[in-house]
Amino acid sequence: MTIEECKKYLPNGWADMIEQDPVLSEVFYEYEYYDDEAVPPFLFQDLRGELEHLRPILARYGQPGLDMLQGLLEIDEASKDTAESELPDGTTAYAAYFYARFSEKDKQHAINAARAYIKAINHIYIEVFEEDAPLDEDARIEFLTGQEREDFVQKMNQMQCCESFDDDLPDVDLIEWCLEIPYRKGCEEIHLMSEALYHISCDYNLSYYLQWSMFDTAQENPFLGYFDLWKLGLNIYFPARNRVVLAG
Repeated sequence: MTIEECKKYLPNGWADMIEQDPVLSEVFYEYEYYDDEAVPPFLFQDLRGELEHLRPILARYGQPGLDMLQGLLEIDEASKDTAESELPDGTTAYAAYFYARFSEKDKQHAINAARAYIKAINHIYIEVFEEDAPLDEDARIEFLTGQEREDFVQKMNQMQCCESFDDDLPDVDLIEWCLEIPYRKGCEEIHLMSEALYHISCDYNLSYYLQWSMFDTAQENPFLGYFDLWKLGLNIYFPARNRVVLAG
């Protein structure tokens, strides 16, 4: 695709920056554009280890854009050891999504991050939603790995897909609330990266952590604890208000 064709889909200024950068040019020009999908959905995968190439674009949005870039760089660093692996036949396999590996040495760090995330969730429910806190801040925290983790995650997914949750399963969801928060004036264009941000790890919480600085809100980023857990290679689950599972 030519630069002139790209300009039909990209915000003013982006195309010129892309044209001046051979790395970005290759990523954007090889993408087949559809409707309003101006940004390749796997943009960040295509730029693994080279995310600094996005600095000129994100810097257009001031400190909020640079904050997003910093988060992206932290993700790239946390997942650099999982980006590729050697197969038995000697060929190299490249990870489709970003992910990190958990280490036992980070257990206390993970507990602290989980507590911080629970506290942030409760704060939003109490102060913004004007509802009762859904989680106990002194909840029991468990770590699961291997087959035990696989069995647990499968069970949780099945429960969450049911029309009615188990009575003990807290209904904790900040995503719909995030969808209603407008972008800061001048930062609206960043919504074009929403699909690519989601595809980092097929994770809306991670996407909203990265976009938070772009939102027009005085609320502190409630996903900070979640982000810390992600960088440690952990997912967090709430099977009961007094029980937390960290799965690596």
